Amino acid sequence: MTEKTIIRPEPLVIERHFDAPRAIVFQAWTTAEHMKNWFSPEHFTTPEAVIECRPGGRFDLCMQAPDGQKFWNHGRFIDVVENESLSFEAGAHVDDSGNAPFAVRTFVTFTDDGEGSLMSVRQEYEIYDESAKAMIGGASEGWRTTLDKLEREVARIKG
Repeated sequence: MTEKTIIRPEPLVIERHFDAPRAIVFQAWTTAEHMKNWFSPEHFTTPEAVIECRPGGRFDLCMQAPDGQKFWNHGRFIDVVENESLSFEAGAHVDDSGNAPFAVRTFVTFTDDGEGSLMSVRQEYEIYDESAKAMIGGASEGWRTTLDKLEREVARIKG
């Protein structure tokens, strides 16, 4: 039996300023209701989500492409500090085989920046299937459009 090589690319780090208190930005990450409104790249939807925002709680979320293909992330929260930080790990599934081509750990911090709040996202990847490198390669642009949707959700929550 041959052992598969795990590829660990450089982590992705993205920051975004929000014209809202960090408690509102944090709130947008903590329920399925909110996550369904924003946690997917532009032109994708998030039709299903189970978010149990507590250490050990579920992070199960489906992103659906315009052609109907579903991309599941199944994982769990590692750590949650209200209005300050959260982290979770998930395996990305593109079919029902149960085999994830890659896994990701996401670390999010929320800080006041004097004019609202600053959110920082750091993602660390483990790639198990060479074909998943393309998915990871598009993560920066995917996050950019996802965070555009998060800005709209934060504005909606803020009222």
